[in-house]
Amino acid sequence: MNNFINISREYEMIREKSREKLEQKKLPLYNKYPRLKEIEDDMIKISIDITRAILNKSQDSESLLEHLRKRQMDLKIERAEILSSNNYPIDYLELNYECKNCKDTGYINGIKCNCMIQKEISGLFQQSNLGKKTEDENFDQFRLDYYSDEKDENNYSPRDNMKDIYMKCIRFVQGFDNHNINLLFVGSPGLGKTFLCNSIAKDLLEQGKSVIYQVSSELIDLIRKYKFDFENENNNSSSLNEIYNCDLLIIDDLGTELPTQFSSLAIYNILNKRLFNNKKMIISTNLNTDEIMKNYSERIYSRLFGNFNMYKFYGEDIRLKKR
Repeated sequence: MNNFINISREYEMIREKSREKLEQKKLPLYNKYPRLKEIEDDMIKISIDITRAILNKSQDSESLLEHLRKRQMDLKIERAEILSSNNYPIDYLELNYECKNCKDTGYINGIKCNCMIQKEISGLFQQSNLGKKTEDENFDQFRLDYYSDEKDENNYSPRDNMKDIYMKCIRFVQGFDNHNINLLFVGSPGLGKTFLCNSIAKDLLEQGKSVIYQVSSELIDLIRKYKFDFENENNNSSSLNEIYNCDLLIIDDLGTELPTQFSSLAIYNILNKRLFNNKKMIISTNLNTDEIMKNYSERIYSRLFGNFNMYKFYGEDIRLKKR
């Protein structure tokens, strides 16, 4: 909702800026060529008369409309001739639109223009807290060759495991509107958990989905700030609603937050509200299952293990390999 409001304001500012630029061009030109000002005044009067004739619907309205429109065209031609003969473009006194398709309204016949769709996607990326991370961390850049292909006793290698997780992440995105799946990524640091979170976020943001990404410790700090910042209570309520109701919430590094009563309650509330409202989540953690059960209350870990598809990441630290 905030994204839509911001984009609407952006379009208003674009149109206002275009009008201001046009007015700045008119004044010196009208002083130099007074006939151009007379033409504009006449065209304004004719536009009003055309509107009245359309609303009047009298027997004479059709012939009047024809006369007015002919007069309007004659004035446009005269204006173009004056401009052209004085080395100005014939559209010099027309509004200059950033998007000529929708004339900077964002819509064409009630349907969103491509320019608005792109603005919405850009706004979602900014709102998601991902910044430019997805430029380098996306499905196209994911490399399986960082994972060992050495088989274990079950004839299954870290590379086989990651290929399976990778494909399930792609299917998570492709069927996003048709499933109610949550993902729990478990494993040591440097195995690609955050990379895949960012890859999923990028694809969904490009589809126009609302995604919020937060490291667990930062998320708790934000919620604490929102809860106790009474001076901005209305804005904070909106921000909390986005955390609870965005299409996808990604909580990275669960377990890095300070283990307090407040953080435990905040995590429980997020899990409970989003699960109740069928809002999807991805949670990554460096903790193993035993550590999750040790660090969190039963009402939290029962929701994690009972409502999330858990994928275990294992292998060598990729960040060390890259170095």
